[in-house]
Amino acid sequence: MSKTTRREMLKKVGAAGTVAAGLGLVPVVSKSASLDNDGNGTPRSATVSFGAWKTPLDRFTTAPPPSANHHELIPTTVEIQAGGTVNYIISGLHNIAVYDDGTQPGDIDIHLLTPPAPPLPRQIDDPNGRIYRGLDPRALLPTLDRVEVVYFEHPGTYLVICSVLPHFLEGMFGFVSVLPNSNGTVKALR
Repeated sequence: MSKTTRREMLKKVGAAGTVAAGLGLVPVVSKSASLDNDGNGTPRSATVSFGAWKTPLDRFTTAPPPSANHHELIPTTVEIQAGGTVNYIISGLHNIAVYDDGTQPGDIDIHLLTPPAPPLPRQIDDPNGRIYRGLDPRALLPTLDRVEVVYFEHPGTYLVICSVLPHFLEGMFGFVSVLPNSNGTVKALR
């Protein structure tokens, strides 16, 4: 019996259009893309694993620290068409924040923080250039696993971070590269 890789598993889950987290199933996937709808070779959506899933199928079940994928986006960079979406499969105490085109990790003001909520770590609350702020994981306790879908209307390169301060400082960030459609226009998802 052959082992299914994370990529193969995601392709199967993504192709079926399954949002397994809502059904109590936990996908162990790292990347998925929908079909290219205008022939330019760029998918209109992608899926990113935001943190580590702890399932019998996950190959990275080590306890933190250290862990191979607990504070990581997999893949770290995705490419989609303008008017597309990225599905973030979030596992654990993470908070997604998306910053405008051209923002770099060094541009984030890590001194702007949410009020303390011991024993949980503080979160970055830098509104400068932030275009999306996900669900506050502190409000979701004890259930933290979820899927958040972010729509990207315009071409550009967008910074995506985990706004939990220690996670961001450990390098938990990535990018979404949004390319124009082949005719240069934005197509709405249908």
